[in-house]
Amino acid sequence: MDTNNITPQNPMQKQDTYYEATMRWIEDTYLKYFGQNRTSYGVKETLSKTEVTGNKDVDGIQHAVGETVGNVFAEGGVGESVGKVVDKGLLTR
Repeated sequence: MDTNNITPQNPMQKQDTYYEATMRWIEDTYLKYFGQNRTSYGVKETLSKTEVTGNKDVDGIQHAVGETVGNVFAEGGVGESVGKVVDKGLLTR
């Protein structure tokens, strides 16, 4: 944490950094409790938003595919290590 950038014009910088770190820890703890990481959760959320046909059968297939692909990157999945790398490298706040 670099506190050299805190100036009288920007006194909240340090608090924002603490807030961001705390929120990231809370999110990571919550996702880990359910066996997820940011990558698997993001994939599931993104694919669940593509259910636009209105047909329950097609939407059900899309949902199942989204869950399956997301679980590949989740804890215990085949791509767990990839999910962790993407989570730590790209999905930072």
